[in-house]
Amino acid sequence: MSGLLEIQRLSKSFDTTKVINDFSMEVVEGTVCCLVGPNGAGKTTTMDLITGRIKPTSGKIIFANEDITAKHEHLIARAGIGRKFQVPAVLRDMSVRQNLEVAYSRQTNPFRNLLKFHKPGLTAKLDEVATLAGLTGRLKERAGILSHGETQWLEIGMVLMQEPRLLLMDEPIAGMTESEIEKTARIFKDLRKSATLLVVEHDMGFVREIADVVVVMHMGSLLAQGSIQEIEADLRVRDVYLGEQEVA
Repeated sequence: MSGLLEIQRLSKSFDTTKVINDFSMEVVEGTVCCLVGPNGAGKTTTMDLITGRIKPTSGKIIFANEDITAKHEHLIARAGIGRKFQVPAVLRDMSVRQNLEVAYSRQTNPFRNLLKFHKPGLTAKLDEVATLAGLTGRLKERAGILSHGETQWLEIGMVLMQEPRLLLMDEPIAGMTESEIEKTARIFKDLRKSATLLVVEHDMGFVREIADVVVVMHMGSLLAQGSIQEIEADLRVRDVYLGEQEVA
């Protein structure tokens, strides 16, 4: 295993406010890395920096041995980084199958994406993703009638249709029922076989289920990194983060 993503001394300031402060971390290929920390720690901003939505004030982001720090967002996506946001963005008036088909298309023109023509490899990929996301029986249904959990799984599937090497997940189980969370954990364990995951999450029970490595941020900086057992035993982490979890 090797470092697929390397963040090197990353900093980001908005006017005079520094939200990311000399932050470094590595995500090893073939693992699930969970990024945790108190609200305002800088987790989502870090995701925005990785995907090119915003540019850092200083530091470097290396993906698959290539410096992507200054690249545009669409070029970073094409390089193999996919992202699922906390709020799903599916096409609610289209079927589950059509959502997955649109996601698979390499066309940038949305009208061409909607055309019904055969795309090489589409059928096999769609079947694979639908099975993994547990949506095989829902392919003909309109996306707008799916449950919250199913909608989240559909968006995960849409990202997977793009075949990313690194998949970024921002609070993927927010609003889910207990049974939906359990199913999502199983999906993530399956995903590990074909992709590398970086997951921002507050639910430490879910983190315990899926994480190979846990990275804790505090005030824009790295506080701790290690296995879930090492993180839970770290007194600094308990003081600034896990204590909040226990109270909640």
